Amino acid sequence: MTLQTSGNICIGDLKTEFGSSANCLTSYYAGGGVVPSGASGTNGAVPTSGTICLTDFYGVSNVIPTVSNVQNYTGNRAAEFAAVLSYSGSFGADSITYQLVMRTSTSGSNYVATLYVEETSDSLGAYNSAGMTTGTLYPVQTVTFTQGNWPDGYALDHSVSVQQSGGAVNTGTSLVAGTGETYTSGSNWDNTTFTLLNPTTNTAFKTTHLTTGECFTGTVIYTDTYDLKFNKSGYPTLTAATFSISCEQDMSFSGPCF
Repeated sequence: MTLQTSGNICIGDLKTEFGSSANCLTSYYAGGGVVPSGASGTNGAVPTSGTICLTDFYGVSNVIPTVSNVQNYTGNRAAEFAAVLSYSGSFGADSITYQLVMRTSTSGSNYVATLYVEETSDSLGAYNSAGMTTGTLYPVQTVTFTQGNWPDGYALDHSVSVQQSGGAVNTGTSLVAGTGETYTSGSNWDNTTFTLLNPTTNTAFKTTHLTTGECFTGTVIYTDTYDLKFNKSGYPTLTAATFSISCEQDMSFSGPCF
């Protein structure tokens, strides 16, 4: 949370905000081990030495300060993807791949980090209950910072759950290198810290689900959950958003099963 911007403020408020047991105000110098370096609030920067007052902490926060943090999609999921496969010859394989893209930009004097979702060519996507166009970026979360509070880096923490019906089937998820942007994530990018480059740059992350089965007719639903995290020296990690994306694969087998 953020400390109050006016009125009564006491050492206990500082102890709660910064998770400290220190009772001496000089323990709360910025960069001194309790208060993050560069912390600022309503009355400007928190002093690093010399005279320090409780009112210096009006509007100060122990998390990376943001100008705004906006969820761009409606509903329970950021996006939904679906693919249908009809096959014969016993063995079937179906995949769904989509991209997440981190784009940095400017808004007046501020810096902006926006995470997008993008449909690729092997499935049909839906965003805000409307069909997606392959190659178009659809915003998931927009986080705006002052230039002084621009984070050092960010990460996407990924987990997946799988539901299936219709019989035995093999499922798999791969985090692979994104394509088509200024930079690529490389593979196995789960919870890997990437430098948050100054505007304007784009970095692509790709998720692939592969389902294989013999004589399988049924449905497999993958639900990906992501935490978008930012980090900055002296501050705890900021989890700016948690969101999910679902991928449904419907497979239908016909013919003799060998």
